[in-house]
Amino acid sequence: MQDKYIFLDIDGVLVKEDRPEEEIDLDADDLQTLKFDTQCANRFETIVRKYKNVKIVISSSWREIFTLNTIKSKFSDDIAARVVGATPTKSYDVDKYYRYQEVLDYLRQHGLEENPWVAIDDIAEHFPPSAPVIVTDPFEGFDEITALELEYFCLTTGKF
Repeated sequence: MQDKYIFLDIDGVLVKEDRPEEEIDLDADDLQTLKFDTQCANRFETIVRKYKNVKIVISSSWREIFTLNTIKSKFSDDIAARVVGATPTKSYDVDKYYRYQEVLDYLRQHGLEENPWVAIDDIAEHFPPSAPVIVTDPFEGFDEITALELEYFCLTTGKF
């Protein structure tokens, strides 16, 4: 069975964004203590656990702040073992769809162009309309609707 890849954003997906009326003040030390939203993380991990051929690649800006091991430590151990890498950051200017370009770079670098993949992100504008992406509401994160969309991806050939 061919491996399927999830390119995972974190903020707005596993960490809900604060509503504009909610004030939050974080300094650099607070970033180390950020935790995933329990419900969002549980929904995500429950689905991934069902499908042994699903791998996770971090596409979040967290990869620019934290080591991959630090990010993996936020997941349950069995899911952390499925986090196989992070997308490269673009070293040149990309005006549109920069996250999509990073996903394509990762696939090319690892010889995975033929593998099914989906991105989970709270910003649709990071991807062209034809890209396989599950878009979350940043204030809700990985909710029941996006969980169903991921389940569909995992159950099918991976094509939306």
